[in-house]
Amino acid sequence: MTDEIKQENENESTQDVVEINETDVVQADIVEINQGGANKIEAKEVILRQAGANHIQSELVQVRQGGVVAVEAERLELTEGAVIFAETNNLEMTASKAAVIVNQGNVNMDQSGVQVVVTKGNVQIDQSGVVALVANNVTLEENNSVVFLLAKNVEGDVQAQFGPRESALFGILAGLSAGAMILAGALFGKKLKKKK
Repeated sequence: MTDEIKQENENESTQDVVEINETDVVQADIVEINQGGANKIEAKEVILRQAGANHIQSELVQVRQGGVVAVEAERLELTEGAVIFAETNNLEMTASKAAVIVNQGNVNMDQSGVQVVVTKGNVQIDQSGVVALVANNVTLEENNSVVFLLAKNVEGDVQAQFGPRESALFGILAGLSAGAMILAGALFGKKLKKKK
């Protein structure tokens, strides 16, 4: 019995376990989390490996096989990771996903997917997909898909998802759908008011 207790105590002393509550804020110069998570992190450098966080404020954020809800960073590097909202100055994405990116500098995407990218800088896209992209200069490498593109300069092979015919059809269907919803609301809305 004594040997078992000694072995358990030896094992406990070799592992540093830190419990973080949901309301805790992790503050440090460098924060590295492996296979864990945190609510809010404020640091100069954050490294997440198979980990996640709700909110990060940092100069440099590296995410490898992890996820973040919101990031405010000078530089964000995503590798096989995901982020919902990112406000950055420079962004590197490799095999990653993002919902909304607001960027001041350059964006490099490789085998990644983003819903919305808005940047003042340049965007380089290789084997990636974007729903809406607003940028100064866009360079499209091979095998890309951009649905809505607004840019001063575009280099590379641009394959428009909506041509003139598709755009007209989209406008007609959107107008008919909106009209039907308004008409249904007007018809059924009056009947509900009269019954009261």
